[in-house]
Amino acid sequence: MKKLLFLFLAVPLVIFAQEQRKLSGTISSDYQVLPDVKVTVVDKEIVTASNQRGWYEIAVEKGDKVQFSSIGMKTITIMVEDVTRILNLEMSSETTDLEEVVVTKKLNKSQELLEKEFRYNPDIVKSVFRYFEPKRFVGQTRMINMDGLEHNSQCILDLLTEQLDDISRIGTCAGDGKIFIGLNSIKASPITVFDIDGQVFQDVPFWLDLRKIKRIAIVQGRYWANYYGDAALNGVVIINTTDLNALRGVVDKGRLRDNYIKEANLSEQYLAENKRRKQNQKVISGTVSDGRAPIANVNISVSNTNEATTTNEKGKYKIRAGQGDIISYSYVGLKTVNIKVEDITRILNPILIPEVTQLDEVEVTASKRRSQKDLEEDYYSNENIIKTAWGYLDADRAAGNVRFLNEEQINPVSLCILDLLRGKFAGVNVTGDCFSGGGVSIRGLNSIMNNTGAIFDVDGQIFTNAPIWLDVNSFKRIAILSNLGLTAQYGNFGRGGVVVINTTNGTLKTNNGVDQALLRNNFVSGRILTKEDIDKNKPQYLKELEASTSFEGAKGVFDKHAKAYKGSPYFHLDAYTYFTEKWKQQKYADGIIKNNYALFQNNAVLLKALAYHFDAQERFEMANTVYKEAFLLRPNYAQSYLDMANTYRDINEPKMAASMYARYQYLLEEGFMQQDTIGFGPIIEREFNNLLTLDKSAVVHSEKANELYIAEEDFAGTRLVFEWNDSEAEFDLQFVNPGKQFYTWNHSLADNEETISREKNFGYNITEYLIDGSLPGNWSVNVNYLGNKSLTPTYLKATIYYAYGSRNQRKEVKVFKLSLKDVNQELFRLQSFSKVAVR
Repeated sequence: MKKLLFLFLAVPLVIFAQEQRKLSGTISSDYQVLPDVKVTVVDKEIVTASNQRGWYEIAVEKGDKVQFSSIGMKTITIMVEDVTRILNLEMSSETTDLEEVVVTKKLNKSQELLEKEFRYNPDIVKSVFRYFEPKRFVGQTRMINMDGLEHNSQCILDLLTEQLDDISRIGTCAGDGKIFIGLNSIKASPITVFDIDGQVFQDVPFWLDLRKIKRIAIVQGRYWANYYGDAALNGVVIINTTDLNALRGVVDKGRLRDNYIKEANLSEQYLAENKRRKQNQKVISGTVSDGRAPIANVNISVSNTNEATTTNEKGKYKIRAGQGDIISYSYVGLKTVNIKVEDITRILNPILIPEVTQLDEVEVTASKRRSQKDLEEDYYSNENIIKTAWGYLDADRAAGNVRFLNEEQINPVSLCILDLLRGKFAGVNVTGDCFSGGGVSIRGLNSIMNNTGAIFDVDGQIFTNAPIWLDVNSFKRIAILSNLGLTAQYGNFGRGGVVVINTTNGTLKTNNGVDQALLRNNFVSGRILTKEDIDKNKPQYLKELEASTSFEGAKGVFDKHAKAYKGSPYFHLDAYTYFTEKWKQQKYADGIIKNNYALFQNNAVLLKALAYHFDAQERFEMANTVYKEAFLLRPNYAQSYLDMANTYRDINEPKMAASMYARYQYLLEEGFMQQDTIGFGPIIEREFNNLLTLDKSAVVHSEKANELYIAEEDFAGTRLVFEWNDSEAEFDLQFVNPGKQFYTWNHSLADNEETISREKNFGYNITEYLIDGSLPGNWSVNVNYLGNKSLTPTYLKATIYYAYGSRNQRKEVKVFKLSLKDVNQELFRLQSFSKVAVR
């Protein structure tokens, strides 16, 4: 990759006649200009040095050897050819292993030092990538220091044109203006990149409060394209505001306390850092359970902070944490769970499992009571069995009366659970409505001394407020527990009674009485749920849509449900896919997304789900646009760079794909990002190598293509790549070969906490599986979805590469919506070396 980066920076050569001429250019390192570099024509008494802007000029002839040397830098010698006239050089540091090192001078300041000087040095600005001094960088730069500056500007457009002579504009501050570098706005292209306190915007920030601006830098040139992409050729406006002083971004001042112990304002800096943490914090809430019932008194803490709390008697908690913090959940006898807070994290419902201790010998004797396995097998044939947070409950053997509403008795016309229960059971009183909420009280359990309302057990998750957002059409079975013998296991907060709701997403629906124990134990001979089985558990709105016999009828069904689901991005994704695939009504389907795009904006998880759908439909330009939005939200995620590289390949822009790999490599080398050599590293290296193998001539000039080193691919066959939009998702992937042997990749905190922690630390959600052709025949891929610590679905994207690494390589993308939990379901089947995956 370093070789490729050097090729990108190499300057095209222009043909001139052989004669003595001036060789000139700019010398830099890490894109910062290098002054005082000694430039010598070897074997001739011609010597010069670069000036403070890194510029040099020296007389040369064809065949001369020009040497560039500087203390601490690797010496470079270049032969002058007949076409050489301009030579911009990038020098790198020289690393030598010495027993003793005495540092006398360092040309490039460290990020720690730049941050330290940032407050009082007006020549330093902070970008989304780093602190830097624009005047030390290659390319044109302009600076505006706002301290004490008087102006009458109404917006940033006015300010830049008033303060800088070579900046022009069109339009006004009303929101229609554009800004250009140069005085001829007709020939120039407008600036489209605005970096404000480390956030990148693509439109002129008319909304920016000029009173808060601290300093402005405008940079332009091909060097900046390595940071911001090709748009930097038109210029980048970097703005730092007074809000940045409280953020401090790159370095934790509290941890550097001893390093800066001589600073007079250390206390002020330390307090500012604490203030920054508080400002960046958000409230994380949820319920901690053991998979059956909530757990009280779970210790919850945020690593490296003083934030800590415990769950209440209902298992609920609230704690303040910031993006990047680690929340730890611990309880005696249960395995501690650590979860990293991300940009979209608001609700976390972790499940704690027992800490298993191995015993020498265990003797098991049979129970005379009906086991949970027996009740589970009978669930669909016996309507008197309900699944609770504590397991299956048989009303015929329960220690009290259990009242039921079965699937046939559930009225789909009801808007929510409150409407459904109203008037259905004697002694059950319902208050409130489906818009503002309400509650349920059960006579006999409520009194003057006990006015607690009923709680709701939904597929094993406990809610104290009525879940009015649940789709009534997904309800399979409802039970009312009003006897103290039945509610005692819910603890003190179940004293007002329990409304148990089983939905189609939380329970298995088949016609053949599948042995769930076999499925859970991964016996491949057990029945795997097919697409037809899964379809039986679809939401009611999808069943009605698919039952429509005409496009107009389907539109009527959509309009019927649109109001109830207006806040659900998942409903609109389902509808978009349906109208695209069933009726080929792309314009109508696009309108569904366009009219509800606000549901996806500013949420990288939902944006990636949308991009997955565009990928599967081969609408790669649309996917590229959405991936860019997700990238801007998560520039510090390794996955973002791979996503962008792949989407550029899809729209036939291999150079842009290569630039994303180069940018990622640069960020690794500079320490802005850390490299994962176990999970993500091998995958992105394989992807980059595949790009160079198949598109080498499109990435570099043909005369350089033969010089480019490409690692030999160590695999040939069918490659399966799996990506998921939600980092909290837990599931098991099962790969079954033609001989019915299988391998299971466990992706859960219970089985693979280290892998999930690594994914979140480095920012990626991807894995691969390689089929090398040694076992030709029918393969199948199954998934057992375990949830994502919330009640929202997860989208799994599977990319199948056939004849991987060869000139015949092609791919197929499939997207799966995962919501049915704890069952082994088939994703797809494929024939080894075939062209099409079978679903």
